[in-house]
Amino acid sequence: MRGLFKRYADSEISRREFALGLAALGFSAGAVETLAAQLGGAAMPPPAEGLRVEGTGAEIFVETLRAAGVRNVFGTTATGMSPFFDAITLRPDVRMILSVAESQATSMAHGFELASLETAALFVPGVAVPSTLNNLYNAWKDRSAIAVFSDGPNSQFPGRDGFEQVDDWIAPTEEFTKWRWQVDKETQISEMTRRAIKVARTPPGGPVHIRFPNEILAAGRVEQLVYPQSRFSVGAQMHPKPELIEAAARTLLEARKPLLCAGGEVTRAGANAEFMVLAELIGAYVTQGLSVFGDVPIAHPLFGGFYGLGFPRAAGGQDVFLNVGAAMPDPALITSPVPRTATTIQARLDLDAIAMSQPVDIAIAAGPKETIVALTETIRGMATPERLRAIAEPRLAAAREAAAKETAKRLDDAREHWNASPMSWERVSAELDAVLEPDAIIVPELDYRTPYYWLNLAPGGRRLIGQTTGFALGWAAGAAMGVKTALPDREVVCLVGDGAFLFGQIESLWTAARYEIPVLIVILNNRSYDNERNRIEALSPLWRNKETRAQWRDVTGFLGRPDVDFAGLARSFEIPAATCTKPDELRKALRRAKGVLAEGRPFLIDAVIMQLDRNLKRTEQTWYPAISIAAERTRKV
Repeated sequence: MRGLFKRYADSEISRREFALGLAALGFSAGAVETLAAQLGGAAMPPPAEGLRVEGTGAEIFVETLRAAGVRNVFGTTATGMSPFFDAITLRPDVRMILSVAESQATSMAHGFELASLETAALFVPGVAVPSTLNNLYNAWKDRSAIAVFSDGPNSQFPGRDGFEQVDDWIAPTEEFTKWRWQVDKETQISEMTRRAIKVARTPPGGPVHIRFPNEILAAGRVEQLVYPQSRFSVGAQMHPKPELIEAAARTLLEARKPLLCAGGEVTRAGANAEFMVLAELIGAYVTQGLSVFGDVPIAHPLFGGFYGLGFPRAAGGQDVFLNVGAAMPDPALITSPVPRTATTIQARLDLDAIAMSQPVDIAIAAGPKETIVALTETIRGMATPERLRAIAEPRLAAAREAAAKETAKRLDDAREHWNASPMSWERVSAELDAVLEPDAIIVPELDYRTPYYWLNLAPGGRRLIGQTTGFALGWAAGAAMGVKTALPDREVVCLVGDGAFLFGQIESLWTAARYEIPVLIVILNNRSYDNERNRIEALSPLWRNKETRAQWRDVTGFLGRPDVDFAGLARSFEIPAATCTKPDELRKALRRAKGVLAEGRPFLIDAVIMQLDRNLKRTEQTWYPAISIAAERTRKV
């Protein structure tokens, strides 16, 4: 049936042929007439003002972007995009932010969307679509709204395995997109561009892919009406059912040990403050679900840890669990599931995610902000202020005491290596905390969450964007540049491991320098894939057997020899940089970086830090297989 709809929408079959096809599928005569009329009407101008545009196909495309408020298009270059370049040359309010690598262009678009919460536009050569997939996967996991556009060679000779041709260029993106389409009719350029922006943004968001064969972009004297994107936007306000809110509120109010969990839907709804009001109202611990955002304040006494890629200290023993806008805790997320005895309340805008793998006692399919506000108001209506204080105050007092002890322990533990060289994670984090703006945005791609506990991260303060829940390496530098493009008046700091930076991110420095994107990139360089090494060790049959443990070697984790000069790499892109092995060197570099950022230029710091073992103790692993291809030669050539 999908193919029948596509052929009719593309004007390949008549209305009569379409109606006959629907009838053959079992549709009633009334349904056939309704569907035919609706689809037929889709090709007609909607009843609203539109701008009549005449020009090349690319000019129609760019005018549609303008009508949608798109002013930044991230991407790379290609000969097939020549008509697009002409179109933006004539319309300087739409600008191309160029990368020399499609993967980094994709992460820039991703970062821009996460910071702006508006659909980001990405335009890449069709043959380079596979190069986007690493970071397109990350965007898909984060439900990030990216409209991916690609060009393609002339489709005059399909199926001949010709220049930059395969049988299906749409198929490679299928796993990581909500929707995908090839525009084969000039009459659909504006419509499909508009639809891409709409579909990408409609919750739950996600990437879409539209392919324009070159003859479509280059077509001349195309005339179309271009409409404001606002005429096609659908509000996502979804109020919860009152009876469900009443049941959930009563359950929370009567709970002995409630636990709350927030996910990315809370941030996308702008409901972070409301979430904490609810938590404080009943004195409930909050946990951070697996999310690309920092949805809850980590420095808050009620913060109980991360419910994903970790086991929160507040977990265990809860009798009520409220999950708003996050995936349910599950071993698949490397965490413990909610106790079976707990009453589970799940509230999501993403309806498909509710009760996907675990049973739910109260399922609320509604907007996160609407749900949180309704719960708060209902609880206040059910209990007197005196009763609420009696419930919350002892819990808050206990939480403050526990948080104070944790802070004291963290400071005490940090003393051992406070002045060490290579530096400790804790000291680097403390030095950053001393200089960063109170509203700085942190974009991390790290092995450890140690900096999170030193940087006073909270919605409304220092904000966390990252790391991506896709965890495919090669993301943070480009993402940070996209964040800065969206929010130029906020200080943006990229914290990235040396292994992740070597994973295809060096090219992003070209973009930072070319477009004067003043981001601070701090490479936490332990010359090692620490976490990978530790996990590989833990899973090694040699290591797990005490009799063979001495034979175990770290085959892939050590990244030294050569010791990469990251500061030198930055300077080769005309980016000021510094290498730091001691805390006083880092302090001076950070002061210098602040001045360079203020001038409007990026800065890179190569911060050499210590390696950590599986118990988070200092180690030094430098062995690697001694392989020399040169030594295998019989001729010195």
